[in-house]
Amino acid sequence: MMLRFGLWAVAFSALGAVLPAHAGTDPIVAAPAPAATAVPAGTYVDFEILDPLNSKLSKPGDRFRIRTTVPIASNGAVVVPAGALGEGEVIHAARARAAGKAGELILAARFIDYQGQRIALRSFRFAQAGESRTDQAIIVGMVAVPVVLFMAGSEVDVPVGVRGQAKLVADIPFVLPSSGN
Repeated sequence: MMLRFGLWAVAFSALGAVLPAHAGTDPIVAAPAPAATAVPAGTYVDFEILDPLNSKLSKPGDRFRIRTTVPIASNGAVVVPAGALGEGEVIHAARARAAGKAGELILAARFIDYQGQRIALRSFRFAQAGESRTDQAIIVGMVAVPVVLFMAGSEVDVPVGVRGQAKLVADIPFVLPSSGN
């Protein structure tokens, strides 16, 4: 029995020689973890329209391209850079009509597509009417009724590069880079 105790004592002393004397006494220092955060819903997104639109040629449901003009950023980190592409939609389009009725165009921004993620947009309501000529048509109508039928208002033209703003529908989560050295 004494021999067994001696063998155990030798085994434990050998184990102590393998382990450093300070094992378990040093504090464990972990690298700082990246901080998760988000660009909040409701943040404005600046963009430009990339396709020409017209109240005479556009139809409800037509899609058009948009591109961010300012980065979407939070806490000093760029989450979506300027130049990210997206899409808008024609909601309503009406041609200019007889009797001086102006053309109408209502547009909506739908999303920005970045790194395979569709970032939904809302609250961009581009509504523009052409110049109405109904007052002129009334005056002409008093003199020559048939001419009024051929007198139309102006169309709405939206050229490439027209800028707009919309809001984010939901938060865009992202991770801030760690500030480790």
